[in-house]
Amino acid sequence: MDFLLYFYSALFGIILIAPFLLFYYRFQVDESPFGRETEAHLKAILEKKSNLLDSLKDIRSDYDSGKLSEEEFQSQSIPYIEELEKVETLLIEKRKNTVVTEIPKINPNWTCGNCGSFVAVPNAKFCPNCGTSRLA
Repeated sequence: MDFLLYFYSALFGIILIAPFLLFYYRFQVDESPFGRETEAHLKAILEKKSNLLDSLKDIRSDYDSGKLSEEEFQSQSIPYIEELEKVETLLIEKRKNTVVTEIPKINPNWTCGNCGSFVAVPNAKFCPNCGTSRLA
């Protein structure tokens, strides 16, 4: 009796979880429909730079509101500024080392063969107005 209970419980769990896993792995897309981002490889560095700048803004707002004295403000902001300089030099170095790839351009001559409307999406497979396929 217990064997069947365990078997059916496991089967029911698999039936419940399988669609979510399938959906997650099937529709996991890293690109936007407009093409690849030009600075996708720099995303982590840009995020770190943004976080450092936010921390400096917080320290500055504490100083402006009177929570920090001048000495505390400078002693707390110096490590963030030093780290920001390191991140900035790393960012400049990475941008120099990257090869610039062609960004897909919008084809101004592509108009829908069915309705004649201009299609401004560069990788569009269908007309946004009438739904006709680009290959049709």
